[in-house]
Parts: sequence; structure tokens; C-alpha cells
Amino acid sequence: MVFKTVDNADDQLLWKELMSGDDDAYSCIYKGHIGELFSYGMRFTADRELIKDCIQDVFVNIYKNRSNLKMVDNIKLYLFIALKNRLFSVFEKNKQFYYIDSIEPVFSVDYSIEEEIIQNERLAEQRENIKCILGILTPRQKEVIYYRYAKGMKISHICEIMNMNFQSVQNLLQRAIKKIHSTFIEKDHRIYKLRKNPYY
Repeated sequence: MVFKTVDNADDQLLWKELMSGDDDAYSCIYKGHIGELFSYGMRFTADRELIKDCIQDVFVNIYKNRSNLKMVDNIKLYLFIALKNRLFSVFEKNKQFYYIDSIEPVFSVDYSIEEEIIQNERLAEQRENIKCILGILTPRQKEVIYYRYAKGMKISHICEIMNMNFQSVQNLLQRAIKKIHSTFIEKDHRIYKLRKNPYY
């Protein structure tokens, strides 16, 4: 079976073909997600070669074990978790990647979420405001905001990638939003407003 893009194929069907040994399915998954995976890896480290190596490790592992893989219904989520786990296994050997106060891997502030959360046309001003806003958050708060608002992930998927239960993720997200609101929004209602997505 030949797949042109991940968007044109159902994830479960694509994964099933991969498990059956279809190289076209494997190539489609790789080409369809490699760019986003690299961008995701950059949230945790600026070491581009390390990210490339870890992505390669993830795909080599998938290919070698394709006949023993379990079915998944969200390939991107699976790959994000696999890459994060691979990166963190490297980070454990090098403490420079960790946030000193919480012993958490550093989640970068400098990601491009302006298009997803800015609600009006004052891009230059609000881009600076966003950097200031994200600067007050802990690494895990930045991470949960990224998944929820930049990637539009369901709470259930965030639970998987952050290895937290549903209530803990909700609490983390609510604390992050409350901190943003109390620090900035109450002082200047013009700054910015997060989309109000329902929890699900």
C-alpha cells in the first residue's frame, strides 16, 4: 500500500500496514512526522545533532520491532512519547539539561505559539508579551501549555506524554493559567487571551 501523506491515511490503518512489514507505510510515517519531531525535540535541547540521533534511534527501534508493536490510534502522540523518553534517557546522564530547582528537564520558552494563541493583529507587541508571560512559568507549566494550546492535544493525551493522571494535568494547566492571569491579565486586559478550549 502506498501512502502519500500521513494526513491522507487513517493512523490505525497506516500503523497496521507498518506492523505487517509495509516499507511504504514506514516511509510515510517517517516523512510525515520527522519535521514536527525535530521541532518538538528543540523544546528540550538546542543540540540539533542529539535530536537527530534520538529521532533516528526511535525509528530504527520501530523498524526493528515492527512485527511486535502494539496498535496505536495516534501516531504523532506515540512518536512524541518515544522521542521524549529517548531524549530523557540521554539527559539523565547529563545534568546540564535539568532545571536546577525542580530537577526537571528544561522546556524551552522560545517556541512559536503566537499564531495559536494571539487573538488580534498586534503581533509584534504580543509576541514580546508572550515571551514575558511564558518566562514566569515553570518548565512543566510551559510544557503543558505547549501541548494544550500549541498542539491542541486532548487532556488524555497530555496525561500520556507527561506521565501524569488526568486530575494532575488539569491542576497543572489551571495553575499555569491562573499564574498568567494574576500576573498579567488582571493588570492589562489587552495583553492576550488563551483560547477557551473545553477539557476533554
